[in-house]
Amino acid sequence: ANDNCVRMTGPTAGYYDNRYWTMWKLPMFGCSDSSQVLKEVAECKKAYPKCFIRLAAFDAIKQVQIVGFVVHRPAGVAMAAMSGEKDMKVWNPINNKKFETFSYLPPLTESQIAKQVDHIISQGLSPCLEFAAVDASFTANDNCVRMTGPTAGYYDNRYWTMWKLPMFGCSDSSQVLKEVAECKKAYPKCFIRLAAFDAIKQVQIVGFVVHRP
Repeated sequence: ANDNCVRMTGPTAGYYDNRYWTMWKLPMFGCSDSSQVLKEVAECKKAYPKCFIRLAAFDAIKQVQIVGFVVHRPAGVAMAAMSGEKDMKVWNPINNKKFETFSYLPPLTESQIAKQVDHIISQGLSPCLEFAAVDASFTANDNCVRMTGPTAGYYDNRYWTMWKLPMFGCSDSSQVLKEVAECKKAYPKCFIRLAAFDAIKQVQIVGFVVHRP
């Protein structure tokens, strides 16, 4: 759709504006039985009966999506293949207050955060904390600078303020929890997000909220 759309002008083959949908839970790594997928489809359908549900599959080596098809269509909504109309838009990042991977879960406890950090460290990633006030924590049109270059998946106003520096060489989850506590004390009315970066691929691998005001 044209609403709040960032147009691509670079050489990005196969890109469609506003094509990204909201992920249901996490990718099913290690899935060995189709019944596991069908169970998640049923749960998603129950939670969001008026939404389209798409099944995608990714190649972990090539880092690309290989398969993608709709497994549930809401009642009364016609498909748009013949008319060309884009009726399948489900999620708009503008004014949507979903925050990263664990948004569908209750707030994480310290022990749960510690387990996530331990995994991050074991994968050789560098933890980093970011924070943002409630009114500046989600994507909005206010004071917005639109992107015109070939930046796939970019959403305006998505970046938060970094707390200190990334924790290069972090070897203990207690170090991260200590920084979370300090950030929370300094900015109690802000969201705090834990991100983790791959120093080789130069990309963010993990991102989830560790404190909600």
